Amino acid sequence: MFERMTENVRRQRLAQDLDAPPDDDRRTSPLLAGSLLACSVVLGTIALSPGASFEGLQRLVARTVPWVEEPTGSYAFMQTQDDGRPVTYPPCEPVRVALNPAGAPADHEELLSTGLRTVSEATGLRFERVGTTTANDITWRGYGAPPPVLVRWADAEEVPELAGDVAGIGGSTATSHHGLLRYVTGKVVLDRDAYDGPDPLEGNQRQAIVDHELAHLVGLAHVEDRGELMNAENTGRTSFGPGDLAGLAQLGRTDC
Repeated sequence: MFERMTENVRRQRLAQDLDAPPDDDRRTSPLLAGSLLACSVVLGTIALSPGASFEGLQRLVARTVPWVEEPTGSYAFMQTQDDGRPVTYPPCEPVRVALNPAGAPADHEELLSTGLRTVSEATGLRFERVGTTTANDITWRGYGAPPPVLVRWADAEEVPELAGDVAGIGGSTATSHHGLLRYVTGKVVLDRDAYDGPDPLEGNQRQAIVDHELAHLVGLAHVEDRGELMNAENTGRTSFGPGDLAGLAQLGRTDC
């Protein structure tokens, strides 16, 4: 979640994400607010289609995973597996993304494309734009194909979590797949008034909010280090810091 503040930290505080679990309960899958109805952990597995293993190996060989030799800074994950590895989207499958352009600012395509590219380069995860949608929320009951990640702009009347100085929320939900938690869908909702209101965000802050929420989407949590974009009370950083990049790289190095 990204909050807009007043005076010298106005528009720049990054408050706790809508669905982030507490620090001592990272193995509990966060559920998105609204009408995402899947259980946090769906018992059972998702069947692979014939030939999926070979195709997955091909995708694994083709993808590029960033490597940080000597990580510095701070990072944290929204959730971890029992062995401590981070929960994220399967790295050998594209993360499907649908955009609801209703109420979006004029530069929304550039903001989203840049954010997806930045997070993809930092993680090795691939995003696949699947077009536009009129959906305002995500509904999935834990069976069948999960819907694409939803990105949209809204106001506090539509999404109460955007009330006050909050300029964005983001998160994902996970299911159990062969004993591992995997994110399967999620959403990012950005405050329409923060972008097109009477006192809109300017310059790199517009992109910073999108990048921050997309990082939550793929699995990064807040940190206390003020040198990171994922700091909960960021006082001016507008790009990923060294810890952010180290954490994002780990999110791309999980098993398929």
